[in-house]
Amino acid sequence: MKRQIAGACTIAVVAAVVALPGTATFAADELAAPTFSQDGGRFTQPATVEISGPRGAQIRYTLDGSTPTPASPVYQKPLVLEETTNLAAAAFKGGVSSPTEIEGYIVKTDEKPLLSFFVLSDVHTSALSDKNRGIWNSHFDTLASINPDPDLIISNGDQINDNNNNTAPDHQVVKTLFDENIDRLGLDDTSILMSRGNHDVGNADMAQYYGEWFPNATGGYYEKTIDGQTFLVIDTERYSGAQRTWLQERLASLSAEPGALTKPIFVVGHRPTTNTVYDGAQASNPAITADLTAYPQAVYFSGHSHLNLNDERSIWQGGFTAVNDGSMSYTETPHDVYQMYGKALWEEFTIPTAQALYVEVYKDRTEIDRVNFAAEDERTYTNGAWGTYQSGFPFESAGTLAGPTWTVRLDGTTPEEVRANFDYTAAARDNVAPVFDGTPSHILVDGTDVLRVPAATDDESVYAYDVRVTDAATGAVALPIKAGAKVLADFQIAPRPSILDIPLAIRNGRQADAPLITLTPGIGYVAEVAAVDMYGNRSPVKTVEFVAGEPAAPDTTRPQVALVSPTAAGPSKTIDIRVDAADEVGLDRIVANVYQGSTLVKSTQSKVQGTSGSHTATVTLPDGAYTIKYNAQDAAGNVSKTSKFDVVLDATAPKVTVKAGEPFTGGDDSGYDRVSFKLNDAGKIDKVELNGVLKDLTNNVWSDLNFVKPGAFGAVAGANTLVVYDVAGNATTVEFTLR
Repeated sequence: MKRQIAGACTIAVVAAVVALPGTATFAADELAAPTFSQDGGRFTQPATVEISGPRGAQIRYTLDGSTPTPASPVYQKPLVLEETTNLAAAAFKGGVSSPTEIEGYIVKTDEKPLLSFFVLSDVHTSALSDKNRGIWNSHFDTLASINPDPDLIISNGDQINDNNNNTAPDHQVVKTLFDENIDRLGLDDTSILMSRGNHDVGNADMAQYYGEWFPNATGGYYEKTIDGQTFLVIDTERYSGAQRTWLQERLASLSAEPGALTKPIFVVGHRPTTNTVYDGAQASNPAITADLTAYPQAVYFSGHSHLNLNDERSIWQGGFTAVNDGSMSYTETPHDVYQMYGKALWEEFTIPTAQALYVEVYKDRTEIDRVNFAAEDERTYTNGAWGTYQSGFPFESAGTLAGPTWTVRLDGTTPEEVRANFDYTAAARDNVAPVFDGTPSHILVDGTDVLRVPAATDDESVYAYDVRVTDAATGAVALPIKAGAKVLADFQIAPRPSILDIPLAIRNGRQADAPLITLTPGIGYVAEVAAVDMYGNRSPVKTVEFVAGEPAAPDTTRPQVALVSPTAAGPSKTIDIRVDAADEVGLDRIVANVYQGSTLVKSTQSKVQGTSGSHTATVTLPDGAYTIKYNAQDAAGNVSKTSKFDVVLDATAPKVTVKAGEPFTGGDDSGYDRVSFKLNDAGKIDKVELNGVLKDLTNNVWSDLNFVKPGAFGAVAGANTLVVYDVAGNATTVEFTLR
């Protein structure tokens, strides 16, 4: 399903095999992944996507990058994507799930940017092997699928793996890989800028191999103007002396130009500066922070940390704007997580995700998109050695998105006004806790105790799960997870898992074959789990009690349901349905179907998580008698008793006719001395209202309003308004004149 896209504006198709808990295993040829009518990419109007799947299969989809499950929305008609998003879809049939298809759609307006560029970092490539050529072909294909003609590509330090400053020829590897792909994709008009990182050799050697891509052989810092936009590239390994003076002078000079406050100055350096992105984690160079703080129009791009772009802390605004640009080799999490590896948790912070930024500069804003060049379900580092990660190129996840677009606006006439309009400040940071509606459970997988956790959701991103396991009898800690450490939510994978199976065992140390600490079979334990987002906001704790080594007792109790609405048979204009349900363990869905006789005419249902919930629906159908049949299903598949309720729909307004002739009516439409009306409705006449005066009737199919004249029933000489209501509330209005 992969394709070469040289010159085409599409993002590579992705197919990821996902084994959903509770579904049968499958072979790839048994149920194929869905296909999309529109490849991902960059769009200047809403993208319309039709999804096709195997015959007889049901297609379900998500718009948040998560793996579809049997509870995800059913695809029924073409999807119109109006915002930048990841679309994922899978096919389901007979308990079998297909691989997941996922693509990223960057949705813009038709406004043309002044400048477009990519910011890469931490290439870490030192071998001109077939594998590295394949990896970088995939990376450049993804780049070109978003923009086949960018103005600029920045590679922001750590081009190679050197740690001893003695492998300068390795820079020729990077130069060759870039040149090959520039030639292959016809990017001859695209400028290349490079900065020096801590794994690169000296500035003179870099200048020797990269030439105009790195023009300062002495100091490693330089200035480039591209389509009117200024880039100041600095060497963060030696930010002092002449270089610091140069940057201070250039910032001051550029800021003295007319309109300077609303025009970005892009500063590019390998290391992040202190107290900015990720709260300063792995940052250095406090002098850079000091020198940029006076310039709110400065936008500082940095790499080095390898910290992932999924985290909203990868952008920071204070005195200026700082942006983390990820890593093209591997990314990291803060050092506070365990990863799931086989049958155990183990301490590891590297994740095999290659990420970079795509930036578009407009007159009044700069838009920054976070792109996954590879976001695979692999592990990078095992038993003290780097593994074979990034082996599946071209990457299945290439071109997906690591989060929504960041927008940097420089709006104001003073530095204070510009900063007051910043969106990514400490004061604006997220304080909304994840929503953890799912019900975790204890299961056995190949004899291993596992905590099965339906993924929580968050307004930004769930980072990890805080898991604590104690002995049920003594309260003693049973699983030695370090204080403050959590279990990674695997948010970095595309598609993101919708269900996590967390092994309740730990490897003591970072090595995957280190001693295994497990729970004791036959002992009762209590597991407490809470979802945690990137800022540390926590969901309420969910508790699971279980006996190690023993499967959980099957849940055979049916849910309880109650029909809250409708309460009367009608007639009514619509059927307003509300069904409440409860289950001691956890609900799955509530269903309310509408029948006419034995024929199903309308099916409604809601996915419900937690031990209680409601389903609501408003149903509009032709007039007639109907039956609502409703029930609920819990997470274990138990279905409640199906109950029913009969209703009548009537959406037809009453018929109102003038009774002609004496003694009922005298006069005509131009004016009456008196007038009488015949009222008819199959759903029965309820009442009449004449000029605001109500008269209740006896709810018959036929009724009369006789001898209406000035002074009777609220009638007046001149214009009159009669409103006739049936029992369902339908109304007919008649205007007439009395003399």
